[in-house]
Amino acid sequence: MNDTAPLIPPGYLFSQHSLSTYLRCPRRFLYKYVDHQPWPQPEDEDPREYEEHLARGRTLHTWLERQHLGLDMEPIVAACEDERLWTWWRAAQSFDRTALPSGVREAELPLVVPLGSYGLYARYDYVALDPGGEAVVVDWKTLEARPSLRALRERIQTRVYLYALVAAGHVLSGGPPVVPSQVRMLYWFANFPEDTATIPYSLQSYRSDARNLCQLVEGIAHGPRESFVCADDPRLCARCSYCSLCGRDKTVPSADVQDWLDEDIDFGLDLDEAEELEY
Repeated sequence: MNDTAPLIPPGYLFSQHSLSTYLRCPRRFLYKYVDHQPWPQPEDEDPREYEEHLARGRTLHTWLERQHLGLDMEPIVAACEDERLWTWWRAAQSFDRTALPSGVREAELPLVVPLGSYGLYARYDYVALDPGGEAVVVDWKTLEARPSLRALRERIQTRVYLYALVAAGHVLSGGPPVVPSQVRMLYWFANFPEDTATIPYSLQSYRSDARNLCQLVEGIAHGPRESFVCADDPRLCARCSYCSLCGRDKTVPSADVQDWLDEDIDFGLDLDEAEELEY
């Protein structure tokens, strides 16, 4: 009988950010989410452009949330001197929310659902559903490149968000369950506003996600420290400041890898925190 305590105690909250981090680099997950190791800033890297991108994305999400709450955003937008942000905002105004279900609409919605001995946390940019009917997850993206439909379908965020919505849908609907086949995820891209991507769901996918996500978190939580190895592809170290702890030399990634890295930016949030955003 193995009495060794798990590396991560039962009841801990996993999220799409932490799971994505693990799938790309278990060592980075260990440093960040288990050891809570401070993220050192490389001495030879200028963080201003990166931080400006994050701030711009956060602002867009905040503006869209306030608009959903019925606040008059025009004075704020009119005073904006950031042309890129202003362009994103104007593009977002062309998004037709009237085409979405209208029974329940929530912006920046947090959900926590059980997953084996652990919890799964998701924070949605926008959710619209009709009790007993259709449900749509909308995710605002400010990526420089539009990922393929296949990449979006397979990414951990899609799996987590669709699964969690079905698992907790009865709470949002006030009773009626959310049927997997009536759920879809819609990615809207600020830099490609007319080129949205829609991912449908199904009962088969829901059951598969339930099984695979549970196995994933249990495997992470009970894995020995030595199993948390560095990413196989050293190009993934390009934006990871922990490479100074791993002893890996940073390399310049190709454009496609860089775009992929930008798909799921982790903002340094702890698993215990209530808010987790992605841009």
